[in-house]
Amino acid sequence: MTTILPRPLDVELPRLRLVQRLARRWECPVTVVEAGAGFGKTTMLVQAVRANLLEPRGVDVWVTCSPAHESASELAGALLDALAVLGGRCGRRGGGARAVVDALVGMAPLDVCLVLDDVHEVPSGSPGAVLLGELVRGLPATAHLVVCGRWVPELPLARWEAAGGVVRVGAEELLFTDGELRALGRRLGGDPALVGALRGWPALVRLAFAAGPGAPWRYAWEEVLGRLEPGERRVLAALAALHTATEDEVAEVVGEGVEVAGVVGRVPLVGVLEDGRYRAHELWAEALARNTPVEEARELHRRAAAVLVARGDLARAGVLARRGGDWELLAGLSVELVNTTLSALPAVVAERWLGWVPDRVREEPAFLLLRAAVLHAADFTDVRIDPLLDRAWEGLRHTAVLGQAVITAHSRADLVRLSELARRGSELSGAPTPIALVLRHSVAATVAEVGGDPEAALAEIERAPVVDVPSPVRLATVRFHYHCLNMCGRAGEAAELADRALGEGEEHLRLNGPIARWFDGDPTDLARLRGAPVGGTARDSFVSAAFQAVVAACCGDAADWCALPCGDPADHDNPRDAVLALAARCALAVGRGEEAVARRAFAEHLARWPVTDRFHERHLRRFLALGYVLGEPLREVWDGAELGPSHGKARAAARALVAARTGDLRAAAGLPVEYFLCFLPLPWSVEVASRLAAGGDLGVGRWLADTLGAVVHRELRSVVHRELRSEVHLESRGVVHRESRGVVADRVAREGAGRLLAVVPAPPVVRTGVEVLGALRVTRDGEVVEAPELRRLRVRQLLGALVLRPVLTREQVFALCWPDLDVGDAARNLRVTLTYLRRVLEPDRARGAAGFHLRAEGDTLRLVRSPWLEVDLWAFEAVEEQVRAARAAGDLDRAKDLLAAAVQLWRGDPLPDLGCVAELGLEADRLRGQHVRNLLGLGELCLVSGEPVRAGYLARRALEQDPFAPRAHRLVLAAALKTRDPERVAGARRVVLSALAQLGVAPDPSTALLLRQRLG
Repeated sequence: MTTILPRPLDVELPRLRLVQRLARRWECPVTVVEAGAGFGKTTMLVQAVRANLLEPRGVDVWVTCSPAHESASELAGALLDALAVLGGRCGRRGGGARAVVDALVGMAPLDVCLVLDDVHEVPSGSPGAVLLGELVRGLPATAHLVVCGRWVPELPLARWEAAGGVVRVGAEELLFTDGELRALGRRLGGDPALVGALRGWPALVRLAFAAGPGAPWRYAWEEVLGRLEPGERRVLAALAALHTATEDEVAEVVGEGVEVAGVVGRVPLVGVLEDGRYRAHELWAEALARNTPVEEARELHRRAAAVLVARGDLARAGVLARRGGDWELLAGLSVELVNTTLSALPAVVAERWLGWVPDRVREEPAFLLLRAAVLHAADFTDVRIDPLLDRAWEGLRHTAVLGQAVITAHSRADLVRLSELARRGSELSGAPTPIALVLRHSVAATVAEVGGDPEAALAEIERAPVVDVPSPVRLATVRFHYHCLNMCGRAGEAAELADRALGEGEEHLRLNGPIARWFDGDPTDLARLRGAPVGGTARDSFVSAAFQAVVAACCGDAADWCALPCGDPADHDNPRDAVLALAARCALAVGRGEEAVARRAFAEHLARWPVTDRFHERHLRRFLALGYVLGEPLREVWDGAELGPSHGKARAAARALVAARTGDLRAAAGLPVEYFLCFLPLPWSVEVASRLAAGGDLGVGRWLADTLGAVVHRELRSVVHRELRSEVHLESRGVVHRESRGVVADRVAREGAGRLLAVVPAPPVVRTGVEVLGALRVTRDGEVVEAPELRRLRVRQLLGALVLRPVLTREQVFALCWPDLDVGDAARNLRVTLTYLRRVLEPDRARGAAGFHLRAEGDTLRLVRSPWLEVDLWAFEAVEEQVRAARAAGDLDRAKDLLAAAVQLWRGDPLPDLGCVAELGLEADRLRGQHVRNLLGLGELCLVSGEPVRAGYLARRALEQDPFAPRAHRLVLAAALKTRDPERVAGARRVVLSALAQLGVAPDPSTALLLRQRLG
């Protein structure tokens, strides 16, 4: 892959008619250039790209495809890297077409053209071709695509074809005309009559001119090669094998000092890229294959393959092996492919290689390994994998075989197999490479973890080097390190590792940090976790579903999940997966109020998988609070165990619940409130809160209600209702006087729940809205309230300040509203103002009842966030992160809707009643800047959606707020150019040039490019 253009040929014929034809790429979404080898496709594309630099209509982004790009992830990565070089927002690797489209949108308002040369390297039906199809379907209006190759993969072009949105350039157009032949003949000193039989085929015409008048054109290749010295021929052969190369790389292949520049000067169809690397036309590979002895070609190809492997271009190295029928070379490459990718095997490349292998060598150890790796990628339970790997090991004692075997065995939690593999590890010979060291420590760590000793596993995996290894190996090692930290009860450290090493990965990987924090008793990422989708591979989805089901049960969202999100625990054949399925099932059952069902499920599980199994017991610790409460045999084990910090916190929360049920609240009273939320399903945390409230401690119940909202009120009412049913049942049997300690405790919980319901205000029956992005106003169920209390400046100021900062101390309020009064007078004024403000927010609340929206607790005032209080400022400030998430998910329509809603919220200068307060007045400037960004973000999305008029309107609105914003200048210019309206273009230019003149500065490069554009 390269983002570098070839330099002009020494004698290059400008093909203006074709350059003008390709200029239409800026008017159409897709341009297809399709012709055989040697038709001058690349030269024409380069001339078109350079012509655009003189009279720019957008930015060209060049990518030369390679065999590796049949992989969707490799192709997406190449496109994202090329966009990043030109200043685009580089999406996450692994994001596929969605990430590429988002990066293209991020280049708006500039038009961007992706130019894909040699696209024939991406076969039809391959994942890379599928990605191109998705890109064609999702092209934004400011993006264009040129695909050029000997053939073009099947793409969904029918819609664009019907709308006249596809430019096609074929072989007939690429042939030299008679006039071009004469012009080229004059420049090269050749007679056009000599090449008449070539019918204008560009590469052969140039070759025939170079061969001279004595060479019939059919033998021109041989004539040119015959003039080269043996060393020069080897240089040319090395270049043809490498496709592109530096002089040093060519020297590695040739095995001696070389001067590539001399060959370039003497041989046609060999050029220089802008970065100094050399490139030989692919036709030379075919010619050299016919004119080079087999053994010489094989040796050269092997050296070239070594250079390609060092580059990481295994796919092209494989093509070299196939071209020469060198199955020994392909075998070595197969081992390297598995060894450097492990669980991230590029299955498309591997399957293609296996398809090339003839029957006579299919049973070679390397190809047995490759077959096993392909089977594992499809289904790690496939019974054919282990026999294939055992046969491969017999003939190939290599880390790749051992690594693949370990990954497969660990996926199945097969301890017997892992123990055998650990023994094999000692049979490896030779100096340990970084990959071998990673594998050695990974095998030892895996065996230790499956043997129930995660501490030993952690010690081993921490010794594995992750610097000088391929990224798939590094990712697999980091993920196992993360797993071991969690298994040891060190979830806080696991969260830090995930944020640092996985934070830029796919969404399911980025959730690892928040999940680990949750199981460390830290609900900071509650909003992100709540309702987060599961993703990744089937295995990733299974594990994520278990953890997220437990989180959902803690948050009161159990009703949103099916009863068995990870299947029936009894259906799993290993204790690790059975524990995951059990935790999900039991947490959701408790969350639905079915604790008896959860207890039975736990008892059945422990009967099948004894707690004496160390591997099983350590996995149970991942959900320690559930096991401690539901599985009484585990209490004795864990009460005497030395636990990691996170597991110790979970045990403390579980002990507090068990003790509270016996009437002992000492443990519960001393715990951080966050532990109850993170470690206990909501019915249990509410039960603890209720029992504490019966003793006068309302803190946990209030905090849960504020954090989770109405689900806590629902659960409190359920406690009261459930306990009433219990007492009625006892009285009907006439045994109230003999009620057990448990029933007394139940009565305590009911009493506490009643107290909480009395002091923790119930949600309102109407939705209240507060709008401060403009003159302050209050709504009820969408209708504006004309409350007389709002005529009071101090009421408006206090409400505005609480919207801006939802928690204020009384001293802060005094300084804001009554800076000149003493504390006593200010306190009296505050009491009166609070009375007025409560009437505004909740006029239906009974006198003396606790307010829901506005809370006065000790020395602080709080405006409580909830679904019943809609504040335009809060929604406005949340948009930036929501838009980022929508774009990361590839949902540009949602991003556009979010920005449109935020723009609609703006009614004028925000918080006008606080303008007199210097500190808070600065907040208005910050919000104004956010409004400008929203306008421009929406305008850019309108532009890429084909709405240039609306985009221009939004750009002008942004310029009203900030006349000197370069981003607004670019948008107003680009939108005007897209309308193709001369008056709009002239008006936009006047606005931008006037602003630049006032500032006395030159335009930035992007703005300058737009200013230089003219309507075609």
